[in-house]
Amino acid sequence: MTPHHLVSENVAPDLSVIVPILNEEEVLWHNMTEIAPYYDRLVGPGRWQFVLVNNGSSDDSATIVERIVATWPASVAVGLETADYGNALRVGLAHATAPFGHIINVEQWDMPFLEWAWTQRERYDLILGSKRADPTINFQSPRRRFLSWGLNSLLSLLFEHVAADTHGPKLMKMATMRPILDQSVMSRGQFDTEFTLRALRAGLWLAEAPAEYVEQRPPRNFMIRKILQNLFDLVRLRRLIQPLPYAGHVKLHRWSRIDVNAAALDPIEQGEAADVAANVRPSAIGER
Repeated sequence: MTPHHLVSENVAPDLSVIVPILNEEEVLWHNMTEIAPYYDRLVGPGRWQFVLVNNGSSDDSATIVERIVATWPASVAVGLETADYGNALRVGLAHATAPFGHIINVEQWDMPFLEWAWTQRERYDLILGSKRADPTINFQSPRRRFLSWGLNSLLSLLFEHVAADTHGPKLMKMATMRPILDQSVMSRGQFDTEFTLRALRAGLWLAEAPAEYVEQRPPRNFMIRKILQNLFDLVRLRRLIQPLPYAGHVKLHRWSRIDVNAAALDPIEQGEAADVAANVRPSAIGER
């Protein structure tokens, strides 16, 4: 029996890990069992939960979600009929019961970023993991890197946005972010952009640090359609955000990857976490 099974039902979690899921049966169990031992090490066994949002999957993801919840009993499963990434984030955050929420994707996370962000959790209301803040750990294809640059350039032009990226992993303080999340109405890919812009204008403290990005599979969406949808959504988002005044000076700290790495587990502790992971999964998806 591994440590994460030793859960007291009366212990409230300190961290909710929000995971949108769309047709992930091939990697879902594999990847969640890989990442869980790191949360055990960082937060403590039984002190964190998965919030798994089955985002309109048509494969066997729902069955695997049930298995994950049975393995980590503090976790929560939510089902949506229609695929919508932004709505999946909204619903997942609404079901988060811990004082801190961490957004990840099934196939994409960066534990050094989370380890650093966890040390800063009381200092900031929203911490952004940016794939664009350090090109040495951004392994996107040239085409996707160009599209990411284009989208964020539009955000800078239309909203005077000062962060480099709004679509990476995030750690947030739920008490101060709840009102911002409740005000945010966008869906699809611009929900997290909206609550980031609203948080900046509301005078909350934000931080941005580089997060490693490794493409593990080709994009699922047809790029032309996605670009057109993003342009339409940005027009709507501008109508929502532009009238909002700034509460004061923008509160944003930028950190380097050197700062992030300084908070990472030492090699011995990383090896111990990997040993725990090996006991609950048949193999790893690869070293990061």
